[in-house]
Amino acid sequence: MRFRLIIGLLSALSLSQGPLTGQVIAVHFKDQKAAKKYKHNLTEYRGEMVVIGEPKQGIVYQREKNNLTFVPNGSNQIFVVNPKQPEKHAYFLVEGKKVEASKKNRLTIQGHHIQKLTLLMPDETLPGLAKEYNIRSIQIEHYQGLRDAQEPGTRSWQAEHVRVITSMERLRVWLLNTGYPGALRDLDKRIKKQNRQVRGESLRLRGEKARSSVEAMDIPLRLEELSQEISGGEHVFRAHQSQHLCIYYIDTISEAEAAAALLLGEEIIEGFRAEFVDPYLDEAYEDFIPDGRFHEFLFVPNNVEHFKRYASGFWRVRWEQDQQVMKGGRTTGPMPGPGMRDYWRTEEIDLQGIICHALGHSLASLHYGQGSMHLTQDWLSEALGYYISFDHLGRNSVTCFAFNREKAGYVKRERKAKKKGEKTVVEGRRDIYNEVALKEGRKIDQIALKTLFELEDADLAKSWSFFDFVARKEAKAGQQWLRAAGRYSSSRSTFIAKWRAAAADILGVSPAEAFRSIEERWRAYAQSEQ
Repeated sequence: MRFRLIIGLLSALSLSQGPLTGQVIAVHFKDQKAAKKYKHNLTEYRGEMVVIGEPKQGIVYQREKNNLTFVPNGSNQIFVVNPKQPEKHAYFLVEGKKVEASKKNRLTIQGHHIQKLTLLMPDETLPGLAKEYNIRSIQIEHYQGLRDAQEPGTRSWQAEHVRVITSMERLRVWLLNTGYPGALRDLDKRIKKQNRQVRGESLRLRGEKARSSVEAMDIPLRLEELSQEISGGEHVFRAHQSQHLCIYYIDTISEAEAAAALLLGEEIIEGFRAEFVDPYLDEAYEDFIPDGRFHEFLFVPNNVEHFKRYASGFWRVRWEQDQQVMKGGRTTGPMPGPGMRDYWRTEEIDLQGIICHALGHSLASLHYGQGSMHLTQDWLSEALGYYISFDHLGRNSVTCFAFNREKAGYVKRERKAKKKGEKTVVEGRRDIYNEVALKEGRKIDQIALKTLFELEDADLAKSWSFFDFVARKEAKAGQQWLRAAGRYSSSRSTFIAKWRAAAADILGVSPAEAFRSIEERWRAYAQSEQ
């Protein structure tokens, strides 16, 4: 399995709108004194106080160099959000130009205060973030309605109630990672109010047990031996574990970072269960997520030769020539049950991003592959990796694909002429993915037959968009349909016929209508409801 860090899905927005490219950035400051001058817009990113926004003036993204520049001895302007109002738009388009919604949505930063700039969400816009927040809020209201329709105190009510709470907790993580710390106070009050209601004791204890299980551990003897062999003991490793996860890491990663990443991982696992497992459990719908460890991570020094020796020596990874340029890879192994193992070189890594995307792969295998770690539906694993990353962090920094971001022709929507002075909203990442999927994406039964490296750019956009639709709109039937894909895909010759028959039974339509029916519903959702 190959991994590549990507800048973004596409430069599709720039292809359709010239300079109006979505680039959400983080501004890092030289010291605390400089940062405090912008205290009303500060938010924490990877342990550092930064300002998150979109370039307006002075800051330029050089695509060919993948580099952000700024005016070092002058003023730089960025569009910023209101940290307390994530539902509000930071700016609008007026006659093709971005115009801030209010003076508070424009921030001037002096160049001598800036240490560096980070491209945080290259395929997202601030108006796109507002849309994402509103979608999440509507989803929580929907889950509350499903809960309130159940008899209070019953197993089904408890499962729906846990889903409400975990959705709110997931929204909290998203707000922290996208620059809305001011909105946390009201959300925390809502979470506290929900927690006062009766919650299933077993479900509550399950989540608490997982979250409290994060702890430091001794590193394996084999890793110590490899450090001596490779570096004479100069490479110092540490290790942390939790109920389901384990991370072995070189000490350039702090213990606090490692512990926070595992805590996020346990929250992802619990949230996944609350959303896609607990509400639907019955004799025919099992929970395949084990109580013990099922995913491990190894982070080694950023040196190709060291990378090779640690991966092959610790986990017996078979090395291939094209791995010389890779940042990371994946294998499987006993833990003691089936498990996934990710190994990475540590160079400007996004630890939380890696955890999110990797858990998409392991959870997809367990949940849709009936407990196996060898799910053959690559589109589904990648789609869940993106879904989890976007849902928790607002970004995806890891992909198993390399996008041709310069390919023209994806986005050619016919746009109506606007009246003079009319305000319109800039599209965000969701709009771009959906448009690429609608215009270029193959049908899902065609994508399902493709291996990882046969999938094209538009197929990945379609995979995420389609999974997002199934997750938000198709409830238990959608999960059963995806599980059927995992169940029957091991035999390529009979896969589609068996999947079609299962889909017809689940969806209540004829076999001839099964795929067409769900494709039509996805298309309507992608065109209007997302």
